[in-house]
Amino acid sequence: MPEQPNIEQPTGIAEQLSMSRRQALQLMLLTGGGLALGNVLAACSDSSPQKQQSQSLSPTPRNQTVIVDQGPQFAVFDSFNPFIPNGQEYETGFGQICKEFLFYYNMISGEIKPWLATGWKYNNDHTQLTLNLNPKVHWNDGTPFTSKDVVFTIQMLLGNTALIGASSYTPYVKSVSAPDAHTVLFDLKSANPRFHYNFICSIVSSQEIVPEHIWSKQNPMNFKAAPPVWTGPYKLDRTIPSQFMYIWKKDPNYWNKDELDPKPQYVVYRTAPSMDSEVEQFKRAQVDVPAFDYQHATALKNSYSNIIIESKFRDPCPRAIGINSDPSKGLLSDPRMHWVISYLIDRKTLGQTVWPVPTPPAQYPWADYPANDKWSDPAVASKYALTYDPQKAKDLLDQMGAKADSSGKRSYKGQPLQYEIMTGAKVGDPEYINGQKLADELNKVGVGATVRYYENSVWTNKLNNGQFDITTWWLCGDVFDPGQLYTGFEISKSKPINQDASAGGNLLRAQYKDLSDIATKLDSTDPQSSASKSLFSQGLEAYYKDMPLIPLYQTTYPTIFNNSYWSNWPTDDNLYQVPSNWWGQFLFVIGSLKPTGKA
Repeated sequence: MPEQPNIEQPTGIAEQLSMSRRQALQLMLLTGGGLALGNVLAACSDSSPQKQQSQSLSPTPRNQTVIVDQGPQFAVFDSFNPFIPNGQEYETGFGQICKEFLFYYNMISGEIKPWLATGWKYNNDHTQLTLNLNPKVHWNDGTPFTSKDVVFTIQMLLGNTALIGASSYTPYVKSVSAPDAHTVLFDLKSANPRFHYNFICSIVSSQEIVPEHIWSKQNPMNFKAAPPVWTGPYKLDRTIPSQFMYIWKKDPNYWNKDELDPKPQYVVYRTAPSMDSEVEQFKRAQVDVPAFDYQHATALKNSYSNIIIESKFRDPCPRAIGINSDPSKGLLSDPRMHWVISYLIDRKTLGQTVWPVPTPPAQYPWADYPANDKWSDPAVASKYALTYDPQKAKDLLDQMGAKADSSGKRSYKGQPLQYEIMTGAKVGDPEYINGQKLADELNKVGVGATVRYYENSVWTNKLNNGQFDITTWWLCGDVFDPGQLYTGFEISKSKPINQDASAGGNLLRAQYKDLSDIATKLDSTDPQSSASKSLFSQGLEAYYKDMPLIPLYQTTYPTIFNNSYWSNWPTDDNLYQVPSNWWGQFLFVIGSLKPTGKA
């Protein structure tokens, strides 16, 4: 078992040299000024090749270690509880190489890979789900992983509704049981052909299963679960909070070495230093996966040959514009107004100039993965082409009775049209620019519009409570099938403005009977059935007609790697897995790496 996470403070000169100025200042505070700050800062700026080569970011052998940087600043170092607020830092390697999930979805290939489980099966009416577990699995303390662990975890969530994730089960699960050590049986309250999606790592993660032999003796509302006992190929070696660092060590007793036997002995996740410092560390091959942006990467490519820039991975969430469609919003609740807004969006220009990496327009409300082609219907899409056409926008406004006066300003039922476009992105960020471009276009056709940034928690609260007109957003509803998106437009899941609608999911307050009826039918329809194809096409047509959430363009996320010490990273020519280092699928990237032999 690994030791409890502890606070270590670097004492060797090599470790001092590896710190950024921010880290050095923090260390000064922690040690009461015990370090000679001036010497450390001077050493950090020493650019001689020999000095640079001797620096080490981690107290582990460099040629045995993968070093991954993250943008967010780590704040939790002694807790590994995913069910409570601030109970974990999932993006520190904990959710990537220590945790494992029952199944993994590879969005590039469309493959679902069995892992802790071997498969699932429904009864004929989708009111019962059977999960079959892999009998080989054991926790990293050697205890077998069994159906008792799954049953315990789900019952813990059912019995503690305040736990994160409980809402995925309380409305749907009648009971959960373990007929034998490797079988889990769910009896559901109603037909639910998508219930198994809870257990597939798709976007970032899925349902975590915890060891019953440890958690059953604890209060899940305050248990820190340190050190973490999970099933992955790496165990916690230590944390170094003063350097915002998690160090993971390969588990020699990992259960699945026959299929996944990673070559790195250590994986280090840390909070990235300042952009300039990180670029310098990357050039010294001290960082394998940096957090600096695409612009820095492309500038570096001309002078540093060991950089890899992967620039083809599509995030599953195309960018979008959301419309508050509550009937009290007047013209905004009219689907024709949604099309006014759509016609004012120049998707091609936005994708080419606003997003950091040139990315294509979105026609469908999902990412353009080949695996999603089966949901596309070109005949429907051609009827609802998402084109830039300000004249059509003006014609629709006239048709709705929102005609312009002599000054060009438009009113509706005697009231000037004036909308706020809210965004959770700061000025200059792509999301903000999307909002500003739309505001500019609305103003050109006589509809008053402004864009306003709200800090994330404020933006989320306003979204949940319907306290907005228009918002920049994204389309994350469809991962496995479009029914996951359409269900968020059901009338029964809407709430009046000023009531939190996040539990039901109809945050846009959409109340369109055609879309709602089809979405409700799809809730109990098996998406894998060939007979459901026509219903999905009807759903797509109803979505386009009402379109409360308007697709803009695909989201292309570049990823940067250093191949000095490790090769076989995902590349544009070999994008074998999701390359994002904070996703659970990064487990298979780490497992695919090969040492270059660099000492």
